[in-house]
Amino acid sequence: MISLKEYKKIKELLLASNEDFEVGCENIKNLNASPVEKMLFAKTLVFHKRYAFCKKFDIEENTITEWNELFKSFNGPTISESERQLIEHEIHDQIVPVIKNTYKFAKKIKFKLDWV
Repeated sequence: MISLKEYKKIKELLLASNEDFEVGCENIKNLNASPVEKMLFAKTLVFHKRYAFCKKFDIEENTITEWNELFKSFNGPTISESERQLIEHEIHDQIVPVIKNTYKFAKKIKFKLDWV
């Protein structure tokens, strides 16, 4: 399992230069990332980097869906507490900025996911 600290560092690598992207991918391989962790990394990437990542890790791009559907596929008894922490972090990172940009009066947004 990848810790949140490791996840953040690898995500930075994946979003940086092509060389850093390759280093990030090697880290993911060496850490034996779970399918859920790999999917979260893929979800953060766009365009060419997402395509390259999916190809490297044998992920079908059409399985990277919007959060409502993706969360349904994650939400089950087989998800570890570590994976839940990563999912919550990623959803927070992607959704809170959208809400704050839409509702400028929002200062702090806290939410809880509906886990099974």
